[in-house]
Amino acid sequence: MSETRQHPGGGAMSVEEIEHELGSLRADEEGQPGLRASVLNLVVVTDDDNADRVTDEVARLAGRYPSRAILLISDPDEPEPETGPALDVGLSVFCEARGGQESRVCAEQITVHAGGATAGHLESIAGPLLIPDLPVFLFYPHGFDPASPELAGMSRLADRVIVDSAASEQPGECIRAVAGMLREEESPAFGDLQWVALSPWRSLLANLFEPPERAGMLQEVERVELKHAPDGTCRALLLIGWLADSLGWTIRQATESSDGREIHFVRPDGEEVLVSVSESSEPEEYLRRIRLYAGDYSFQVSRHREQTDARTTVMHGDELVGERTVHLGALDLSVLVGEELRYRGRDTAYEGALRKAEEVLEQ
Repeated sequence: MSETRQHPGGGAMSVEEIEHELGSLRADEEGQPGLRASVLNLVVVTDDDNADRVTDEVARLAGRYPSRAILLISDPDEPEPETGPALDVGLSVFCEARGGQESRVCAEQITVHAGGATAGHLESIAGPLLIPDLPVFLFYPHGFDPASPELAGMSRLADRVIVDSAASEQPGECIRAVAGMLREEESPAFGDLQWVALSPWRSLLANLFEPPERAGMLQEVERVELKHAPDGTCRALLLIGWLADSLGWTIRQATESSDGREIHFVRPDGEEVLVSVSESSEPEEYLRRIRLYAGDYSFQVSRHREQTDARTTVMHGDELVGERTVHLGALDLSVLVGEELRYRGRDTAYEGALRKAEEVLEQ
Protein backbone atom coordinates (compact mmCIF):
# COMPACT_ATOMS: atom_id res chain seq x y z
CA MET A 1 0.00 0.00 0.00
CA SER A 2 1.37 3.41 -0.94
CA GLU A 3 0.84 6.68 0.87
CA THR A 4 1.72 10.30 0.10
CA ARG A 5 2.31 12.80 2.88
CA GLN A 6 2.95 16.50 2.44
CA HIS A 7 4.20 19.47 4.41
CA PRO A 8 2.48 22.60 3.12
CA GLY A 9 5.55 24.81 3.41
CA GLY A 10 4.69 28.45 2.93
CA GLY A 11 8.03 30.20 3.03
CA ALA A 12 11.76 29.73 3.34
CA MET A 13 13.16 26.84 5.40
CA SER A 14 16.70 26.04 6.49
CA VAL A 15 18.34 22.77 5.44
CA GLU A 16 18.04 21.53 9.04
CA GLU A 17 14.30 22.33 9.11
CA ILE A 18 13.79 20.54 5.78
CA GLU A 19 15.60 17.38 6.96
CA HIS A 20 13.64 17.40 10.25
CA GLU A 21 10.26 17.74 8.50
CA LEU A 22 11.11 15.04 5.94
CA GLY A 23 11.99 12.69 8.80
CA SER A 24 8.63 13.46 10.43
CA LEU A 25 6.76 12.79 7.18
CA ARG A 26 8.51 9.42 6.79
CA ALA A 27 7.44 8.26 10.27
CA ASP A 28 4.39 6.01 10.68
CA GLU A 29 1.46 6.65 13.05
CA GLU A 30 3.46 5.23 15.95
CA GLY A 31 6.40 7.50 15.24
CA GLN A 32 8.62 4.77 13.78
CA PRO A 33 10.75 6.23 10.98
CA GLY A 34 10.33 4.88 7.46
CA LEU A 35 13.46 3.96 5.53
CA ARG A 36 14.65 6.47 2.97
CA ALA A 37 14.97 4.46 -0.26
CA SER A 38 16.86 6.96 -2.38
CA VAL A 39 19.19 5.56 -5.04
CA LEU A 40 19.82 8.90 -6.75
CA ASN A 41 19.34 12.66 -6.56
CA LEU A 42 17.07 14.07 -9.25
CA VAL A 43 17.16 17.86 -9.67
CA VAL A 44 14.49 19.27 -12.01
CA VAL A 45 14.42 22.89 -13.18
CA THR A 46 11.12 24.18 -14.53
CA ASP A 47 8.88 27.26 -14.52
CA ASP A 48 5.49 28.26 -13.12
CA ASP A 49 3.59 27.35 -16.30
CA ASN A 50 4.79 23.73 -16.28
CA ALA A 51 5.28 23.13 -12.55
CA ASP A 52 2.08 21.13 -11.95
CA ARG A 53 2.63 18.74 -14.85
CA VAL A 54 6.30 18.21 -14.01
CA THR A 55 5.43 17.62 -10.33
CA ASP A 56 3.03 14.82 -11.36
CA GLU A 57 5.63 13.22 -13.63
CA VAL A 58 8.34 13.33 -10.95
CA ALA A 59 5.94 11.74 -8.44
CA ARG A 60 5.25 8.91 -10.92
CA LEU A 61 9.00 8.32 -11.23
CA ALA A 62 9.35 7.87 -7.47
CA GLY A 63 7.79 4.39 -7.60
CA ARG A 64 10.28 3.14 -10.21
CA TYR A 65 13.38 5.08 -9.14
CA PRO A 66 13.26 5.96 -5.42
CA SER A 67 15.06 9.25 -5.17
CA ARG A 68 15.43 12.57 -3.46
CA ALA A 69 13.77 14.74 -6.06
CA ILE A 70 14.46 18.47 -5.85
CA LEU A 71 12.02 20.40 -8.01
CA LEU A 72 13.18 23.98 -8.62
CA ILE A 73 10.53 26.34 -10.00
CA SER A 74 12.38 29.35 -11.33
CA ASP A 75 10.69 32.74 -11.70
CA PRO A 76 13.38 35.42 -12.18
CA ASP A 77 10.75 38.09 -13.00
CA GLU A 78 9.09 37.83 -9.59
CA PRO A 79 9.80 40.89 -7.38
CA GLU A 80 12.19 40.22 -4.52
CA PRO A 81 10.53 40.95 -1.13
CA GLU A 82 12.23 43.36 1.29
CA THR A 83 12.14 40.76 4.05
CA GLY A 84 14.51 38.31 2.36
CA PRO A 85 14.94 35.96 -0.61
CA ALA A 86 11.84 34.99 -2.61
CA LEU A 87 11.71 31.33 -1.55
CA ASP A 88 8.77 29.03 -0.92
CA VAL A 89 9.47 25.43 0.12
CA GLY A 90 7.06 22.47 0.00
CA LEU A 91 7.83 18.87 1.04
CA SER A 92 6.35 15.49 0.07
CA VAL A 93 7.19 11.85 0.79
CA PHE A 94 5.88 8.80 -1.07
CA CYS A 95 5.92 5.69 1.17
CA GLU A 96 5.20 2.05 0.45
CA ALA A 97 4.76 -0.80 2.94
CA ARG A 98 7.09 -3.67 2.08
CA GLY A 99 7.37 -7.04 3.79
CA GLY A 100 4.24 -6.32 5.78
CA GLN A 101 3.32 -3.15 7.62
CA GLU A 102 6.50 -3.33 9.71
CA SER A 103 8.71 -2.01 6.88
CA ARG A 104 8.11 1.26 5.02
CA VAL A 105 10.34 2.69 2.32
CA CYS A 106 9.94 6.29 1.24
CA ALA A 107 11.03 8.58 -1.60
CA GLU A 108 11.19 12.34 -1.04
CA GLN A 109 10.40 15.44 -3.04
CA ILE A 110 11.49 18.95 -2.11
CA THR A 111 9.78 21.66 -4.13
CA VAL A 112 11.37 25.12 -4.07
CA HIS A 113 9.81 28.13 -5.79
CA ALA A 114 12.63 30.66 -6.29
CA GLY A 115 11.85 34.17 -7.49
CA GLY A 116 13.78 37.32 -8.34
CA ALA A 117 17.56 37.33 -8.07
CA THR A 118 17.44 34.08 -6.08
CA ALA A 119 16.35 32.26 -9.26
CA GLY A 120 19.76 33.06 -10.75
CA HIS A 121 21.58 31.01 -8.10
CA LEU A 122 19.70 27.74 -8.08
CA GLU A 123 22.90 25.77 -7.43
CA SER A 124 23.17 27.39 -3.99
CA ILE A 125 19.68 26.05 -3.20
CA ALA A 126 20.08 22.56 -4.64
CA GLY A 127 23.64 21.82 -3.50
CA PRO A 128 23.04 21.62 0.29
CA LEU A 129 19.91 19.50 -0.25
CA LEU A 130 21.64 16.68 -2.17
CA ILE A 131 22.15 13.32 -0.46
CA PRO A 132 25.94 12.73 -0.45
CA ASP A 133 27.48 9.80 -2.34
CA LEU A 134 24.46 9.35 -4.62
CA PRO A 135 24.59 10.25 -8.34
CA VAL A 136 23.04 13.56 -9.30
CA PHE A 137 20.81 13.82 -12.39
CA LEU A 138 19.89 17.33 -13.56
CA PHE A 139 16.79 17.51 -15.76
CA TYR A 140 15.68 20.48 -17.88
CA PRO A 141 12.29 19.43 -19.34
CA HIS A 142 11.60 22.77 -21.07
CA GLY A 143 14.83 23.97 -22.61
CA PHE A 144 17.73 25.89 -21.13
CA ASP A 145 20.07 28.75 -21.86
CA PRO A 146 23.60 27.36 -22.41
CA ALA A 147 25.10 30.80 -21.75
CA SER A 148 23.38 31.34 -18.40
CA PRO A 149 25.54 31.42 -15.23
CA GLU A 150 22.82 29.36 -13.55
CA LEU A 151 23.38 26.43 -15.95
CA ALA A 152 27.14 26.49 -15.37
CA GLY A 153 26.62 26.32 -11.60
CA MET A 154 24.00 23.60 -11.82
CA SER A 155 26.08 21.50 -14.24
CA ARG A 156 28.94 21.41 -11.73
CA LEU A 157 26.61 19.60 -9.32
CA ALA A 158 25.52 16.98 -11.87
CA ASP A 159 26.88 13.63 -12.98
CA ARG A 160 24.43 13.63 -15.88
CA VAL A 161 22.32 16.37 -17.47
CA ILE A 162 19.06 15.35 -19.17
CA VAL A 163 17.50 17.66 -21.76
CA ASP A 164 14.66 17.54 -24.27
CA SER A 165 16.00 18.97 -27.52
CA ALA A 166 12.45 19.19 -28.93
CA ALA A 167 11.60 21.75 -26.23
CA SER A 168 13.91 24.38 -27.74
CA GLU A 169 12.24 27.29 -29.50
CA GLN A 170 14.45 26.81 -32.58
CA PRO A 171 15.00 23.29 -33.96
CA GLY A 172 18.64 22.39 -33.56
CA GLU A 173 19.36 25.04 -30.92
CA CYS A 174 19.68 22.44 -28.16
CA ILE A 175 21.72 20.09 -30.37
CA ARG A 176 24.29 22.84 -31.00
CA ALA A 177 24.35 23.82 -27.31
CA VAL A 178 24.86 20.30 -25.97
CA ALA A 179 27.48 19.48 -28.61
CA GLY A 180 29.38 22.60 -27.59
CA MET A 181 29.20 21.79 -23.87
CA LEU A 182 30.39 18.22 -24.46
CA ARG A 183 33.58 19.59 -26.02
CA GLU A 184 34.47 21.21 -22.69
CA GLU A 185 36.93 19.22 -20.61
CA GLU A 186 34.90 19.28 -17.40
CA SER A 187 31.52 18.62 -19.01
CA PRO A 188 29.15 16.19 -17.29
CA ALA A 189 27.50 13.43 -19.31
CA PHE A 190 24.41 14.45 -21.28
CA GLY A 191 21.23 12.63 -22.30
CA ASP A 192 18.37 13.73 -24.56
CA LEU A 193 14.79 12.46 -24.34
CA GLN A 194 14.55 12.65 -28.14
CA TRP A 195 17.49 10.22 -28.36
CA VAL A 196 15.89 7.83 -25.84
CA ALA A 197 12.66 7.86 -27.86
CA LEU A 198 14.65 6.71 -30.91
CA SER A 199 15.68 3.44 -29.23
CA PRO A 200 12.93 1.28 -30.80
CA TRP A 201 13.52 2.87 -34.22
CA ARG A 202 17.25 2.16 -34.07
CA SER A 203 16.64 -1.43 -32.97
CA LEU A 204 14.09 -2.04 -35.73
CA LEU A 205 16.41 -0.59 -38.38
CA ALA A 206 19.32 -2.73 -37.17
CA ASN A 207 17.11 -5.85 -37.12
CA LEU A 208 16.29 -5.40 -40.82
CA PHE A 209 19.92 -6.13 -41.67
CA GLU A 210 20.50 -9.00 -39.23
CA PRO A 211 19.84 -11.91 -41.67
CA PRO A 212 23.23 -13.00 -43.11
CA GLU A 213 22.06 -12.46 -46.69
CA ARG A 214 21.36 -8.77 -45.92
CA ALA A 215 24.30 -7.98 -43.63
CA GLY A 216 26.44 -6.48 -46.41
CA MET A 217 23.65 -4.30 -47.76
CA LEU A 218 24.00 -1.82 -44.90
CA GLN A 219 27.35 -0.69 -46.33
CA GLU A 220 25.69 -0.31 -49.76
CA VAL A 221 22.94 2.13 -48.74
CA GLU A 222 22.80 4.81 -51.41
CA ARG A 223 19.63 6.73 -50.55
CA VAL A 224 17.59 7.49 -47.41
CA GLU A 225 14.16 9.11 -47.15
CA LEU A 226 12.85 10.30 -43.79
CA LYS A 227 9.52 11.97 -43.02
CA HIS A 228 8.80 13.60 -39.65
CA ALA A 229 6.14 15.69 -37.93
CA PRO A 230 6.69 19.46 -37.40
CA ASP A 231 7.99 18.87 -33.86
CA GLY A 232 10.18 15.94 -34.88
CA THR A 233 13.11 17.84 -36.40
CA CYS A 234 15.59 17.06 -33.60
CA ARG A 235 14.60 13.40 -33.51
CA ALA A 236 15.06 13.19 -37.29
CA LEU A 237 18.50 14.85 -37.13
CA LEU A 238 19.66 12.49 -34.39
CA LEU A 239 18.47 9.43 -36.32
CA ILE A 240 20.30 10.56 -39.47
CA GLY A 241 23.31 11.43 -37.31
CA TRP A 242 23.27 7.93 -35.81
CA LEU A 243 23.19 6.30 -39.26
CA ALA A 244 26.03 8.51 -40.53
CA ASP A 245 28.22 7.94 -37.47
CA SER A 246 27.57 4.18 -37.34
CA LEU A 247 28.27 3.66 -41.06
CA GLY A 248 31.26 6.00 -41.30
CA TRP A 249 29.64 8.53 -43.63
CA THR A 250 31.23 11.96 -43.97
CA ILE A 251 29.13 14.98 -44.87
CA ARG A 252 29.76 16.73 -48.19
CA GLN A 253 26.87 19.17 -48.41
CA ALA A 254 23.50 19.94 -46.83
CA THR A 255 20.79 22.27 -48.09
CA GLU A 256 17.53 23.34 -46.49
CA SER A 257 14.40 24.55 -48.26
CA SER A 258 10.66 24.80 -47.62
CA ASP A 259 10.41 21.17 -48.76
CA GLY A 260 12.92 19.91 -46.20
CA ARG A 261 16.61 19.06 -46.21
CA GLU A 262 18.86 17.29 -48.68
CA ILE A 263 22.10 15.98 -47.21
CA HIS A 264 24.90 14.51 -49.29
CA PHE A 265 27.17 12.08 -47.44
CA VAL A 266 30.15 10.07 -48.71
CA ARG A 267 30.48 6.40 -47.74
CA PRO A 268 33.87 4.92 -46.72
CA ASP A 269 34.14 3.39 -50.25
CA GLY A 270 33.80 6.87 -51.80
CA GLU A 271 30.23 6.46 -53.09
CA GLU A 272 27.62 9.12 -52.35
CA VAL A 273 24.57 8.73 -50.09
CA LEU A 274 21.65 11.13 -50.59
CA VAL A 275 19.46 11.70 -47.53
CA SER A 276 16.12 13.49 -48.07
CA VAL A 277 14.32 14.74 -44.95
CA SER A 278 10.78 16.11 -45.31
CA GLU A 279 8.13 17.36 -42.90
CA SER A 280 4.68 15.82 -42.74
CA SER A 281 1.65 18.06 -42.18
CA GLU A 282 -0.35 15.19 -40.71
CA PRO A 283 -0.98 15.23 -36.94
CA GLU A 284 1.24 12.42 -35.76
CA GLU A 285 4.07 11.54 -33.45
CA TYR A 286 7.52 12.96 -34.27
CA LEU A 287 8.73 10.38 -36.84
CA ARG A 288 6.49 9.01 -39.59
CA ARG A 289 8.76 6.92 -41.79
CA ILE A 290 12.35 6.14 -42.72
CA ARG A 291 13.27 4.17 -45.83
CA LEU A 292 16.76 3.02 -46.88
CA TYR A 293 17.63 2.00 -50.45
CA ALA A 294 20.47 -0.42 -51.30
CA GLY A 295 20.62 -1.77 -54.85
CA ASP A 296 17.26 -3.32 -55.78
CA TYR A 297 16.17 -3.49 -52.12
CA SER A 298 14.41 -1.00 -49.86
CA PHE A 299 14.08 -1.22 -46.07
CA GLN A 300 11.41 0.75 -44.24
CA VAL A 301 10.27 1.43 -40.66
CA SER A 302 7.00 3.37 -40.34
CA ARG A 303 4.27 4.26 -37.88
CA HIS A 304 1.26 2.00 -38.01
CA ARG A 305 -2.15 1.61 -36.35
CA GLU A 306 -2.83 5.00 -34.72
CA GLN A 307 0.85 5.60 -33.88
CA THR A 308 1.16 2.83 -31.25
CA ASP A 309 2.77 0.25 -33.56
CA ALA A 310 5.66 0.29 -35.99
CA ARG A 311 5.74 -1.73 -39.22
CA THR A 312 8.93 -2.85 -40.93
CA THR A 313 9.05 -3.99 -44.54
CA VAL A 314 11.73 -5.26 -46.94
CA MET A 315 11.05 -4.90 -50.66
CA HIS A 316 12.97 -6.42 -53.59
CA GLY A 317 11.82 -4.21 -56.42
CA ASP A 318 8.03 -4.33 -56.20
CA GLU A 319 8.01 -7.64 -54.30
CA LEU A 320 7.41 -7.71 -50.54
CA VAL A 321 9.98 -10.12 -49.08
CA GLY A 322 9.69 -9.31 -45.37
CA GLU A 323 7.16 -7.68 -43.04
CA ARG A 324 6.80 -7.28 -39.27
CA THR A 325 4.61 -5.22 -36.93
CA VAL A 326 5.90 -4.28 -33.46
CA HIS A 327 4.05 -2.58 -30.62
CA LEU A 328 6.01 0.51 -29.53
CA GLY A 329 4.21 1.02 -26.21
CA ALA A 330 3.76 4.29 -24.33
CA LEU A 331 6.69 6.70 -24.36
CA ASP A 332 5.44 9.44 -22.04
CA LEU A 333 7.69 11.81 -20.11
CA SER A 334 8.13 9.62 -17.02
CA VAL A 335 9.05 6.58 -19.16
CA LEU A 336 11.65 8.54 -21.15
CA VAL A 337 13.19 10.13 -18.05
CA GLY A 338 13.20 6.75 -16.31
CA GLU A 339 15.22 5.28 -19.17
CA GLU A 340 17.76 8.10 -18.86
CA LEU A 341 18.12 7.48 -15.11
CA ARG A 342 19.48 4.00 -15.87
CA TYR A 343 22.70 5.45 -17.33
CA ARG A 344 25.53 7.03 -15.35
CA GLY A 345 28.39 7.61 -17.78
CA ARG A 346 28.72 9.18 -21.20
CA ASP A 347 26.76 7.68 -24.09
CA THR A 348 29.22 7.43 -26.99
CA ALA A 349 26.51 6.42 -29.49
CA TYR A 350 24.44 9.52 -28.61
CA GLU A 351 27.49 11.78 -28.73
CA GLY A 352 28.46 10.42 -32.15
CA ALA A 353 24.95 11.02 -33.49
CA LEU A 354 24.94 14.49 -31.92
CA ARG A 355 28.20 15.49 -33.63
CA LYS A 356 26.89 14.39 -37.03
CA ALA A 357 23.61 16.23 -36.45
CA GLU A 358 25.57 19.37 -35.55
CA GLU A 359 27.60 19.02 -38.78
CA VAL A 360 24.37 18.94 -40.77
CA LEU A 361 23.13 22.08 -39.02
CA GLU A 362 26.41 23.90 -39.63
CA GLN A 363 26.40 23.31 -43.41
